[in-house]
Order: sequence, then structure tokens, then C-alpha cells
Amino acid sequence: MNLSNDITMLIVFTLPPLVVASTAYLLIKKFLQREQNLKLLDIKISNQKDTLPLRLQAYERMALYLERISPNHMLLNQYTHGMTVRDFQRSLITMVRDEFEHNLAMQIYISPALWNIIRNTKEDVVNQINRSAAAINPEAPAHELSEHFFNEVLASENFATQKALAILKSEVAQLF
Repeated sequence: MNLSNDITMLIVFTLPPLVVASTAYLLIKKFLQREQNLKLLDIKISNQKDTLPLRLQAYERMALYLERISPNHMLLNQYTHGMTVRDFQRSLITMVRDEFEHNLAMQIYISPALWNIIRNTKEDVVNQINRSAAAINPEAPAHELSEHFFNEVLASENFATQKALAILKSEVAQLF
């Protein structure tokens, strides 16, 4: 009986402190976890305040790039009197690629999906220029390439730059 009393006394004296200690542990753990989540949220909000202007600038630069390689702007800005089709083709392709390389760092601030669309748009424009140039005598005046290229763009319902620009605009709208 003495052993039974000792065990009962041990349980009576140790069980309440164990319950209190485990409850305190769980409460403190939950509190610390909540505090950590709040700090992470504060860091995210702070980062968004810093990165949002950079992201918007990246979207602006990519929109400008897409506008620059759209046929109506590109053909007018790159044309020089006296150029041949071959010269004009080189000039157009060089401009498209140089502008793209100038904006390579912007991929950090935009979604990977949009970056792939912009990269594919660049390739589509270059391929369209090459297809148009292949259909014309390389020594012909440059305006023939311009006419052929523009007519092919008009024949298609939506040129790649316009599609990409629409996707870019919708992605920017999601930021707000």
C-alpha cells in the first residue's frame, strides 16, 4: 500500500506541473510562430515597396521594346533612302536583337511566362523579316521589303507584338 501511495503522490505532484509546462510550451511556440509569420509578412511588404517601382519600370521597358519592334514603328525608324533589301533586312534584325539584348536584365522583374512570350515575339519578328526578305530580290530597293513585310502583317489578324503587348498589359493590371 505504501508503494501505491507513493505512486499516487508522485502523480498528484508531477502531473499538474507537467500539464502547465506543456501548455506554456505550446502557447509560447504558437506565439513565436505567429511573431515569425508577422515579421516575414513585414519583410514581404517592405520588399514589395522596393521592388514594385522596379517591376513597373521593367514592364514599361518591355512595352517600349514591343512598340519599337512593331512593324509600323520599326519600318519607319530603320529605313534610310538608298538601302537595298539586304541592307534593310540586316538593319531591322540588328535593331530587334540589339534592343532585346539591351533589355535582358528586365527578365528578373517580369514573370517567366511573359519573358518567354517576349523572347518568342522577338524570334517571330526576325523570322517574319527573313521570310519577307527571301521573297524579294536582295538588291531591290529597301521600300519593297517594307511593303512586303507590312502587307504580310496586315494579312495576319494579330501580329506577335500586339499579342505580347496585350499579355503584358494584363499582367501589369494584376499588380494593382
